[in-house]
Amino acid sequence: MGRHNNVAWFLTLFLLLVSESAMAEPPCEMAFVSIPYCLEFLTGLYYKPSTKCCNHINKLNKIAKRGEGNVRLLCSCIEGMVRGMQPPLQFSRIQQLPNQCDTHLSFPISENMDCSMV
Repeated sequence: MGRHNNVAWFLTLFLLLVSESAMAEPPCEMAFVSIPYCLEFLTGLYYKPSTKCCNHINKLNKIAKRGEGNVRLLCSCIEGMVRGMQPPLQFSRIQQLPNQCDTHLSFPISENMDCSMV
């Protein structure tokens, strides 16, 4: 199975497992919908993020700024998504994402996130 198929398989399985949780937390639901659009870039499969990825990153930035605790909640949602993911996120790609999408990140993304520090 190729890397692209591994990412697609992981995302399908993950979304099935977290669908109930996603419905309970709107910021999580948005993260679960948004981050998959960026995974091909963040894992190194594509050289630049898609337009959909950048659009969703901008939506997540707005959610992060909207309410107290949303940054930590988004962090926790993303942390659950990417922990142990194969292929793993590439740190250099995470750093490139804000520039590539002409924005900034109002919430953290990393392979080894610790949301208790947010």
